Amino acid sequence: MTTLHILYGSELPASLLRLWSDGDALLLAGASVTLALRPGLALPRPCHALTDAVHARGLAERWPSGDITLIDSAGWVALVARHDKSLSWS
Repeated sequence: MTTLHILYGSELPASLLRLWSDGDALLLAGASVTLALRPGLALPRPCHALTDAVHARGLAERWPSGDITLIDSAGWVALVARHDKSLSWS
Protein backbone atom coordinates (compact mmCIF):
# COMPACT_ATOMS: atom_id res chain seq x y z
CA MET A 1 0.00 0.00 0.00
CA THR A 2 1.46 3.37 -1.02
CA THR A 3 1.14 6.58 0.95
CA LEU A 4 1.37 10.23 0.00
CA HIS A 5 2.89 12.05 2.98
CA ILE A 6 1.80 15.71 2.95
CA LEU A 7 4.04 17.81 5.16
CA TYR A 8 2.98 21.28 6.35
CA GLY A 9 5.35 22.05 9.23
CA SER A 10 8.89 23.36 9.11
CA GLU A 11 10.45 20.20 10.58
CA LEU A 12 10.74 16.68 9.14
CA PRO A 13 9.15 14.32 11.71
CA ALA A 14 11.23 11.27 12.57
CA SER A 15 8.01 9.24 12.66
CA LEU A 16 7.40 10.07 8.99
CA LEU A 17 10.75 8.50 8.12
CA ARG A 18 9.96 5.42 10.21
CA LEU A 19 6.65 4.93 8.38
CA TRP A 20 8.16 5.44 4.91
CA SER A 21 7.74 2.49 2.51
CA ASP A 22 8.66 1.76 -1.09
CA GLY A 23 6.25 3.54 -3.41
CA ASP A 24 5.56 6.40 -0.98
CA ALA A 25 5.95 10.06 -1.96
CA LEU A 26 6.42 13.30 -0.07
CA LEU A 27 4.60 16.54 -0.82
CA LEU A 28 5.94 19.74 0.74
CA ALA A 29 3.14 22.24 1.40
CA GLY A 30 3.05 25.46 3.39
CA ALA A 31 6.08 26.14 5.58
CA SER A 32 7.63 22.75 4.80
CA VAL A 33 8.90 24.00 1.42
CA THR A 34 11.73 25.70 3.32
CA LEU A 35 13.11 22.22 4.11
CA ALA A 36 14.21 21.88 0.48
CA LEU A 37 16.82 24.59 1.07
CA ARG A 38 18.11 23.32 4.40
CA PRO A 39 21.75 22.23 4.01
CA GLY A 40 22.47 18.61 4.82
CA LEU A 41 18.83 17.55 5.19
CA ALA A 42 18.03 14.45 3.16
CA LEU A 43 14.36 14.44 2.21
CA PRO A 44 12.75 11.15 1.19
CA ARG A 45 12.26 10.66 -2.54
CA PRO A 46 10.25 11.12 -4.62
CA CYS A 47 9.58 14.59 -3.29
CA HIS A 48 7.27 17.27 -4.67
CA ALA A 49 6.46 20.82 -3.57
CA LEU A 50 3.48 23.07 -4.15
CA THR A 51 4.43 25.89 -6.49
CA ASP A 52 2.18 28.37 -4.68
CA ALA A 53 3.91 27.71 -1.34
CA VAL A 54 7.35 28.15 -2.92
CA HIS A 55 6.39 31.43 -4.60
CA ALA A 56 4.59 32.75 -1.51
CA ARG A 57 7.86 32.46 0.42
CA GLY A 58 10.02 33.98 -2.32
CA LEU A 59 12.00 30.76 -2.82
CA ALA A 60 11.50 30.22 -6.56
CA GLU A 61 14.85 31.73 -7.59
CA ARG A 62 16.76 29.61 -5.06
CA TRP A 63 14.83 26.39 -5.75
CA PRO A 64 17.05 23.31 -6.32
CA SER A 65 16.67 22.52 -10.02
CA GLY A 66 15.49 19.02 -10.87
CA ASP A 67 15.77 17.83 -7.28
CA ILE A 68 12.22 18.41 -6.06
CA THR A 69 9.38 18.62 -8.54
CA LEU A 70 7.17 21.69 -8.34
CA ILE A 71 3.49 20.94 -8.83
CA ASP A 72 0.25 22.91 -8.89
CA SER A 73 -3.11 22.01 -7.38
CA ALA A 74 -3.97 19.67 -10.25
CA GLY A 75 -0.68 17.85 -9.68
CA TRP A 76 -1.57 17.51 -6.01
CA VAL A 77 -4.87 15.88 -6.91
CA ALA A 78 -3.06 13.53 -9.31
CA LEU A 79 -0.63 12.51 -6.52
CA VAL A 80 -3.51 11.76 -4.16
CA ALA A 81 -5.21 9.67 -6.85
CA ARG A 82 -2.02 7.65 -7.48
CA HIS A 83 -1.57 6.63 -3.84
CA ASP A 84 -3.67 4.26 -1.77
CA LYS A 85 -3.80 6.67 1.17
CA SER A 86 -2.49 10.03 2.30
CA LEU A 87 -1.21 11.28 5.65
CA SER A 88 -0.96 14.92 6.63
CA TRP A 89 1.90 15.98 8.90
CA SER A 90 2.19 19.32 10.65
